[in-house]
Amino acid sequence: MKSIAQQRTEDKGEKAGVVRELKKFLDWFEHWLQSEEVAEIEPVSPAPQEKTFDEFLDEVLAETKRILAEQKINVTYTLPGQNLGISESWKCVKVFGNNDIYYRIGRTRPRKGPYQGRELLVIDLVMDGYKKQVFLPLLELKAEIEKHLGAVLERELPKVEATGKYRLKVILPYEIVRRGDTRLAARKFASFIAVTKPLINRLGIQ
Repeated sequence: MKSIAQQRTEDKGEKAGVVRELKKFLDWFEHWLQSEEVAEIEPVSPAPQEKTFDEFLDEVLAETKRILAEQKINVTYTLPGQNLGISESWKCVKVFGNNDIYYRIGRTRPRKGPYQGRELLVIDLVMDGYKKQVFLPLLELKAEIEKHLGAVLERELPKVEATGKYRLKVILPYEIVRRGDTRLAARKFASFIAVTKPLINRLGIQ
């Protein structure tokens, strides 16, 4: 039988190998991004027609799906109220066969933490129950993922993570919703999925 020390050494070696593979992919992804033409930034239309938040999210999801289809990433939508038990102010996107790991977009007003009391538009990668298999390996690549996204990744508060809820999130100002900028929100959402999905695939989640 293997000693505990031998098992720990093997586990560390295996984990290091996975992280190296993920870093290689990020390097390739950066090269791919640089080879693509940079899209011109379109000016925001003045006085956009006011949308309900639900209409805003529907348009964001449709545009996100279109962007990802160009990268051969297929998405399916799951209405939160039907089987995920999430508030109706959130919409979920599934890109894996695994129902427990998914992306979502919605609004929130945190009661605690650095964003206390502020209304926010939030994009989440939900990995509840997958601390070792998915969350920790991605956390090791947090800085590199942020570099590719051009955005800071936030975690849940320690008390929330202690209950088994593991998420990485991109927090956007709610002003994006107020001005009806669905294209910007969709680009952020699509980029988050495009960068993290292949990494999660390489961790064994298809």
